[in-house]
Amino acid sequence: MLIFFLLLSLLAFLSFLPVFASLPSLPSYSHSHDLHFHLPRHQRLHRRQKVNQIGVRKFEIAEDKFWKDGKPFQIIGGDLHYFRVLPELVVPFIHNYPTILWMQYWEDRLLRAKALGLNTIQTYIPWNLHEPEAGKLVFEGI
Repeated sequence: MLIFFLLLSLLAFLSFLPVFASLPSLPSYSHSHDLHFHLPRHQRLHRRQKVNQIGVRKFEIAEDKFWKDGKPFQIIGGDLHYFRVLPELVVPFIHNYPTILWMQYWEDRLLRAKALGLNTIQTYIPWNLHEPEAGKLVFEGI
Protein backbone atom coordinates (compact mmCIF):
# COMPACT_ATOMS: atom_id res chain seq x y z
CA MET A 1 0.00 0.00 0.00
CA LEU A 2 2.88 2.36 0.81
CA ILE A 3 4.47 1.66 -2.57
CA PHE A 4 1.16 2.48 -4.27
CA PHE A 5 1.01 5.92 -2.58
CA LEU A 6 4.67 6.61 -3.39
CA LEU A 7 4.12 5.76 -7.05
CA LEU A 8 0.92 7.81 -7.13
CA SER A 9 2.74 10.78 -5.57
CA LEU A 10 5.60 10.47 -8.05
CA LEU A 11 3.16 10.28 -10.96
CA ALA A 12 1.29 13.35 -9.70
CA PHE A 13 4.56 15.28 -9.37
CA LEU A 14 5.78 14.29 -12.83
CA SER A 15 2.46 15.23 -14.44
CA PHE A 16 3.05 18.88 -13.41
CA LEU A 17 6.72 18.96 -14.40
CA PRO A 18 6.18 20.30 -17.97
CA VAL A 19 4.40 23.31 -16.48
CA PHE A 20 7.69 24.49 -15.00
CA ALA A 21 9.68 24.10 -18.23
CA SER A 22 11.15 27.30 -19.63
CA LEU A 23 9.23 28.96 -22.44
CA PRO A 24 10.85 30.22 -25.63
CA SER A 25 11.54 33.92 -25.89
CA LEU A 26 8.98 35.72 -28.03
CA PRO A 27 9.42 39.16 -29.54
CA SER A 28 7.46 41.89 -27.78
CA TYR A 29 6.16 43.26 -31.07
CA SER A 30 6.12 42.46 -34.77
CA HIS A 31 9.38 43.47 -36.42
CA SER A 32 7.85 43.45 -39.90
CA HIS A 33 6.60 47.04 -39.52
CA ASP A 34 9.85 48.39 -38.10
CA LEU A 35 12.24 49.45 -40.88
CA HIS A 36 14.93 50.16 -38.31
CA PHE A 37 15.01 46.47 -37.39
CA HIS A 38 15.83 45.42 -40.97
CA LEU A 39 19.06 47.42 -41.02
CA PRO A 40 22.31 45.56 -40.27
CA ARG A 41 23.29 45.67 -36.60
CA HIS A 42 26.24 48.07 -37.06
CA GLN A 43 23.99 50.55 -38.93
CA ARG A 44 21.36 50.37 -36.18
CA LEU A 45 23.97 51.10 -33.52
CA HIS A 46 25.47 53.93 -35.60
CA ARG A 47 21.99 55.38 -36.07
CA ARG A 48 21.37 55.32 -32.30
CA GLN A 49 24.71 57.01 -31.61
CA LYS A 50 24.06 59.66 -34.26
CA VAL A 51 20.68 60.50 -32.72
CA ASN A 52 22.32 60.72 -29.30
CA GLN A 53 24.99 63.17 -30.56
CA ILE A 54 22.30 65.63 -31.63
CA GLY A 55 21.07 65.79 -28.03
CA VAL A 56 17.71 64.14 -28.60
CA ARG A 57 16.62 61.81 -25.81
CA LYS A 58 15.15 58.59 -27.11
CA PHE A 59 13.51 55.54 -25.56
CA GLU A 60 12.65 52.58 -27.76
CA ILE A 61 12.06 48.84 -27.81
CA ALA A 62 14.19 46.91 -30.28
CA GLU A 63 15.67 43.43 -30.39
CA ASP A 64 13.47 42.50 -27.40
CA LYS A 65 15.30 45.05 -25.24
CA PHE A 66 14.67 48.55 -23.97
CA TRP A 67 17.06 51.14 -25.40
CA LYS A 68 17.57 54.53 -23.77
CA ASP A 69 19.68 57.03 -25.69
CA GLY A 70 21.18 54.23 -27.77
CA LYS A 71 22.22 52.06 -24.82
CA PRO A 72 20.52 48.92 -23.47
CA PHE A 73 18.31 49.85 -20.52
CA GLN A 74 16.97 47.59 -17.79
CA ILE A 75 13.94 48.78 -15.86
CA ILE A 76 14.38 48.32 -12.12
CA GLY A 77 11.19 49.53 -10.54
CA GLY A 78 9.30 49.75 -7.32
CA ASP A 79 5.93 50.91 -6.05
CA LEU A 80 5.32 54.18 -4.27
CA HIS A 81 1.76 54.81 -3.15
CA TYR A 82 1.36 58.58 -3.01
CA PHE A 83 -1.75 58.26 -0.85
CA ARG A 84 0.30 56.51 1.86
CA VAL A 85 2.92 59.26 2.05
CA LEU A 86 2.06 62.12 4.36
CA PRO A 87 1.15 65.30 2.48
CA GLU A 88 3.45 68.31 2.76
CA LEU A 89 2.39 70.67 5.52
CA VAL A 90 4.37 73.73 6.54
CA VAL A 91 3.87 75.38 9.92
CA PRO A 92 6.16 78.43 9.83
CA PHE A 93 6.49 79.21 13.55
CA ILE A 94 5.57 77.41 16.73
CA HIS A 95 6.73 79.22 19.87
CA ASN A 96 8.98 81.48 17.76
CA TYR A 97 10.85 78.50 16.25
CA PRO A 98 10.52 77.68 12.58
CA THR A 99 8.99 74.25 12.31
CA ILE A 100 8.45 72.21 9.19
CA LEU A 101 6.17 69.22 9.55
CA TRP A 102 5.80 66.53 6.92
CA MET A 103 7.88 68.60 4.49
CA GLN A 104 9.66 66.88 1.63
CA TYR A 105 8.36 63.36 2.37
CA TRP A 106 7.86 62.76 -1.34
CA GLU A 107 11.39 63.87 -2.15
CA ASP A 108 12.74 61.71 0.67
CA ARG A 109 10.93 58.60 -0.58
CA LEU A 110 12.06 59.17 -4.17
CA LEU A 111 15.68 59.70 -3.09
CA ARG A 112 15.53 56.49 -1.04
CA ALA A 113 14.17 54.61 -4.05
CA LYS A 114 16.99 56.01 -6.18
CA ALA A 115 19.54 54.99 -3.53
CA LEU A 116 18.18 51.44 -3.77
CA GLY A 117 18.99 51.49 -7.47
CA LEU A 118 15.44 51.96 -8.76
CA ASN A 119 15.02 53.89 -11.99
CA THR A 120 11.25 53.52 -12.38
CA ILE A 121 8.40 54.24 -9.95
CA GLN A 122 4.98 52.65 -10.29
CA THR A 123 1.97 53.99 -8.43
CA TYR A 124 -1.65 53.02 -8.01
CA ILE A 125 -4.55 55.43 -8.30
CA PRO A 126 -7.17 54.58 -5.65
CA TRP A 127 -10.11 56.00 -7.53
CA ASN A 128 -12.47 55.41 -4.60
CA LEU A 129 -10.50 58.08 -2.67
CA HIS A 130 -10.70 60.59 -5.53
CA GLU A 131 -14.36 60.03 -6.33
CA PRO A 132 -16.18 59.19 -3.07
CA GLU A 133 -19.53 59.90 -4.74
CA ALA A 134 -20.40 59.59 -8.40
CA GLY A 135 -19.39 62.81 -10.16
CA LYS A 136 -17.71 64.38 -7.09
CA LEU A 137 -13.94 64.53 -7.59
CA VAL A 138 -11.63 65.19 -4.63
CA PHE A 139 -7.87 65.66 -5.00
CA GLU A 140 -7.10 67.76 -1.91
CA GLY A 141 -5.56 66.36 1.25
CA ILE A 142 -4.31 63.14 -0.27
